[in-house]
Amino acid sequence: MNTISNTHWPWDVLGIESDADERAVRRAYARLLKQQRPDEDAEAFQRLRYAYESALQMVGSGAAKGSDTVPGEANAEGAEAAVLIEPAQNPAIRLATQPVPANASEVQAACEPDAFEIAVQLWQNFVTQADDLGSRRSLQDLFAAVVNLATRDELEWQALCHCLNEDTPARLRMNLSAVLGWRDNAMHLRRRNAAIAALALDRVFADEDYDALRLRFTNAMALLEGPVPQMAAGAGALLRAGVRAEMEQLLIALGRYHPNVVRLRLDAGKVDFWGRCLKFRIGAGRLFGPALALNAWCGLLFASASLNHNRGRWFDQWSPAQLGILLSTLMLALVTIATTTVLLSEPQQQKLRALRAIGWLRYGWVPVWLGATAVALCDDGSGRSTSIAMATLGGCTIWAALVYGWPPVKELAILAAVSATALGFAGHWIAADPRAWLMPYAHGVLFAFFISFSQAEWREWVARRPRVFWACAPFWFVGFSALIVLLVQREARATQYAWALFAVMSAAGGVLATTHWSDLRGAVPAFFRGYANLVWMVLAIYKPDIVACVSAGVMSVWVIEGGRRRAG
Repeated sequence: MNTISNTHWPWDVLGIESDADERAVRRAYARLLKQQRPDEDAEAFQRLRYAYESALQMVGSGAAKGSDTVPGEANAEGAEAAVLIEPAQNPAIRLATQPVPANASEVQAACEPDAFEIAVQLWQNFVTQADDLGSRRSLQDLFAAVVNLATRDELEWQALCHCLNEDTPARLRMNLSAVLGWRDNAMHLRRRNAAIAALALDRVFADEDYDALRLRFTNAMALLEGPVPQMAAGAGALLRAGVRAEMEQLLIALGRYHPNVVRLRLDAGKVDFWGRCLKFRIGAGRLFGPALALNAWCGLLFASASLNHNRGRWFDQWSPAQLGILLSTLMLALVTIATTTVLLSEPQQQKLRALRAIGWLRYGWVPVWLGATAVALCDDGSGRSTSIAMATLGGCTIWAALVYGWPPVKELAILAAVSATALGFAGHWIAADPRAWLMPYAHGVLFAFFISFSQAEWREWVARRPRVFWACAPFWFVGFSALIVLLVQREARATQYAWALFAVMSAAGGVLATTHWSDLRGAVPAFFRGYANLVWMVLAIYKPDIVACVSAGVMSVWVIEGGRRRAG
């Protein structure tokens, strides 16, 4: 056993010398077990476990052989072992290549006790010959020379376990699979140890699939294995003839049929990068379209805010200054998109994603939006507060888009229009200040961003902290009572305060409880559903105060239901 180098299986895995005793093997296993937990790296744990079992078996067989040998026979037995552990270039390995006895009991008695140790020695002698590792003929000669069935099975298992090593050449793995036919017949290996066999075969088949993909997708694999360029350079590389289609086919093949190649042979970050390059190349129109439309809307808000607030905010009041503000906003959108999407490298993209995850940057626009809306609703009639709020809401829209991305314009527009109209904001602003006709829809756009992205995250945060819910719920009902009292007074200033309060409550209601606005349609028969929606919209435009009270009351019911679920 001392002839085995400490760079070979299983001693290299355990990090001990090949002449270690059973106690040293167990200590090494206990030490490494603290570093390689099965729940963190199952593959490394399985490799460590099998190395531990193999070392114990080898130590046990060596101790038994030493205790059974009488002193007078020690030299003779050592000479016989030297013949058995002869280098692999000698094809005459006596015991391993002896004919199989006809009697099955003789096979078990003569061969099985030494099959494991002989197989270990044969394989270790083979891997020490660096020139033979890349030769398929040498593997064929090795397994052809072993005619003992038990020894051959052990030798095949040793070869499979060797494939688990990180430094095993890929050519050796592929040659083993070709010589032993693992692609078509590996059930005997899985029956012996399913976990070890699965891990080793995954590595073998990943090498074979990787080699086949390199031959089939030459240009795409060259890009995938090369350094990661900037997004613009990557999109330009895909413009070359045939490369985009080839990369698309390669990524489909990797995702559907060869996930182990990505896991074991390729860099998953590079695969993700070229996937984004491909999507950017295909969907550039869908990317720039929503961004330009949304920034055109923000430019309209900035231009309208710059108008004289004592006059109208209609397009006939525009001057070259307002047109310049609109075009400058669009230019800013193009620069922002090019910077954040195209020009930044992959490490810079990762830093940008980490920056977007910072709490005050991700959610800071929400209190700014609600505060600006409340200030605009409490405008004293001069229009100055409305102008400032309008510009602030435009900035919040760009802020939210940079954090969460550019949503589909159609869905955003529908949700914004419904939020602005169905909750009564449009009706109130039209009645109170027709010159501020843009404000309810600016508020509706941000309300759509809040419902689509932030509301669920805030709701999960509150759900993990029950004390926050029980602390905020009383304030909700105090606000609901104040809303009713202010609206009943029928005074202009009281109504303004009521709507400022309702703007905050309409957003807070979706955080404290799960709102089910769409479920209300189920209470109306399908035949009358369209008429009910029409009546509600008319009521929201002409009697927005009633709509605010009803909406706040329905949300109060949902808050009570949420409290009951938490208490139960």
